[in-house]
Parts: sequence; structure tokens; C-alpha cells
Amino acid sequence: MAKSSEARRIPIIFAILSFIAANSYLSAFKLTRSDYSEEDLGFSSPKSLTKNATVVVIPNNSFQATAIASEHSFSACLLVMDDNHRLPEWLAYHYYALPLRHVVIASDPASRNPLEIPIKWFQLMNITIWEDKDFLPRDVDLLRKPSDTPDERRSKNIRRHTYLLHQCSIHLKRLNRTWTAYHDIDEYLTISEDFFSPDNPRFASEEELVKATSPIPNRTAFMSEPGFVLRLLQKYMSEPNTTSPTHDDLSETCLHAPRAKYSAVESPRELTQKGVPFYINADRLDTLRYRYRTTRRKLDRNGLAKGVIDLSRIQMQKIGAWSLVHRPLPYYCTKRTVVWNYGHIPLGIQHYLGSLESFSYRSDGNTKRKGWYQQAFITDGGPDDEIRPWIQGFCDSVGPTLALELLKGAGILPKKVDDYNSAINSTFGL
Repeated sequence: MAKSSEARRIPIIFAILSFIAANSYLSAFKLTRSDYSEEDLGFSSPKSLTKNATVVVIPNNSFQATAIASEHSFSACLLVMDDNHRLPEWLAYHYYALPLRHVVIASDPASRNPLEIPIKWFQLMNITIWEDKDFLPRDVDLLRKPSDTPDERRSKNIRRHTYLLHQCSIHLKRLNRTWTAYHDIDEYLTISEDFFSPDNPRFASEEELVKATSPIPNRTAFMSEPGFVLRLLQKYMSEPNTTSPTHDDLSETCLHAPRAKYSAVESPRELTQKGVPFYINADRLDTLRYRYRTTRRKLDRNGLAKGVIDLSRIQMQKIGAWSLVHRPLPYYCTKRTVVWNYGHIPLGIQHYLGSLESFSYRSDGNTKRKGWYQQAFITDGGPDDEIRPWIQGFCDSVGPTLALELLKGAGILPKKVDDYNSAINSTFGL
């Protein structure tokens, strides 16, 4: 009887402690500009979180932490090299937009700095970190040598990337994952404003445009809620009668998201900071800092599209023995869709060139400076704020304190071991 009574008390005590923790957590989100110094905003620590859970702050001030099932979230396969300054923004954006909940990250051994991920991310999603030995065949050596030519270095990088995408697909398939993204650290999967434009040449009449865009009547409002990429896919796939042929395009097992490139031309701060919470520094985030597109409007594209695959619909034996960067599973990813132009479907990828410092920071960056200058000042597509709604939605969904914690280090180039004279020490906030 004593054991039974004690057993009944444990859930009660746990419930009381959970209530106290939830209220303490919510109090952290009641921020105003005068409440905290800039240092506080940069290094505030959120309260305890539930492992592998999504933290949602509900408008009625209740607290909810729920795990997202595989069929209601995204996975990703990502290769990085000296990208610690890019990773927090990439994770934050896709955590909110996809929603990303499972990612495999491989770091190129040529990186000058070890891979660093804010510890809080491991409480919000499943992050698997691979080394070469985890995905390369035993007889394949892709380590760079001082004698390698630029072409040899590029070839090794492409081969490492394709091996990663192949093994990552098998790994995630075995884990019963579903939608998986295969784009790079400087690319962001979003909803294409061009698709919804009255100037979209894909549609011969206004009637066709209205029919194709009817599932998403207000793109900006749709992006103000988490998981808008997956919700868009589900919405179009569930309404074939009103959205064909868009429904057919988005119903592919492997669909291709066309890319648009953004240059390094900057806008006045009042424009980059527009619609951004006061405690977020837009200059640290490429998606907010750079607004000018090099890719022209009206169905142009930046190279080949990148794959997005529903792994639940593939057969393991048809994964094949190899992958391509733009066609991760060649059996399912067709040559027809890889050449889609930006605006052909509602999904697109925004590809950011970034600053010269960021571009040339990688160990091979100095050899590519000419390429940066060739693209940095092109503004053919004009400015837009297509992706901007994400930051307000992200901050609303996790709260200011956690948002700052998760974005810590974004846009700050770490110290190089050999030639970086001083580290950049700064908080993320304004």
C-alpha cells in the first residue's frame, strides 16, 4: 500500500513541476526593448525544453511541446565546409519553413574549423553528423592534397557530395522518413512569388492563373504559419481537380525546385530591417540582407533545379548505385523536371551569393574570388522580399529568447587557424 501511495504521488509532483517550468518558460518571452541590454538579448538562455520536440508558443499564453511525426515533417542531407556562420540561419529557416526535423550533416575534412552547431538544436530536431568513413566506400580517398589542381578539388567535392546524397537517402529510407531536401547551405526552399504573379508566362489567361493558385490565395499569410512548404505540397496534392497541371507537377515522387540567384548588392537598412523583430539584426542573415536577384523574372533560372523527394514512395532496390547533385535518385528524378525555370511550380529555391568575406572564407575560397565579382553586382531581377515573412513567423513560433539562442553565431565568421587575425565577438541581437 505504501508503494502504491508513493507511486500516485510521483505523477502529481511531476505535473506541478511541469506547470512551474511552463510558466517560467513563458515569462522569458515577455520582452520589450527596455527590459534587456544588447548583451542579454545575445546570450539569454531559454528554459528547459523537451528533447526532439517542437516548441510552440500559443497566443493564449499556454505552453505546448509536441513531437512531429515523420509524415508531418521534412528531412535533409547537407554537406558543409567552413559554414559555421551560415548553419544557424539555414537550420532556423528550414526548421520553421519545411518543417525540418531530421538532418544528416557531413563536414568536408578540408574545413579549417570544426563543425559547430548551437546545442539547443539537438533538443529540437534529430541531427546526425557524419564523417567520410560513414558514407564513403572504403577504397575511395577524397582527401585533398596540396598538389591538387582547382579542377581536381572541384571533382573531389562533387564526388563526396554525390556519395553523401546516395548513402543519406538509404539511411533516411530505412528510418521511414518521407519528404527530404537535397539543397546546399546557401540555398533556401520557399514558396515562389513568381508562380503567383499575374506576369507568369506559364499561364495563358487570368482564369488559368486563378485556378492554379487557388489553394494558396494569400502567399504571405500562408508563410506566416510554420511548415508552409509541407502544407503547400499537401494542399496541392489533395486538390487535383482545381490545380492541374500544377497538381501533377507536385505529385512527382521526386520534384525539382527551380533556383533563383541573389547577388551581394545591399539595400538601405530601413528596407532590410523591415518586418523584422527589433531584437534581430537583419545584417547577419543572408535571407534578409540581400534582396536583389541576378536571375531575371518571367521564367528564368539559376542553373539546374535541386531535388525534393518523398522517400516513402520509393523502392529501396531502385535507389541505384549512384546519385547526382541535381538528381539524387536518377530513377525517380527526371531530366525533364531538372530544367524547370523559377516560377514553373509554387516551390523554389533562393540561392545566396553572400558577402565576399563569407564567399572567400572557405579553404578554397580565395581561388574563386573572380566568380564572386562576376555575380556580385548583378541586379537584373530587381529587389524583392519574397522570403522575408519567415523571420517573424519563426520568432513568433519559438519566442524571442529561444530565437536568439538558435541564431547565435549566424553571420559571424569564426577565427581561421592560419590567417584570420582576430575573432569577431558579438551578440546576434541589435
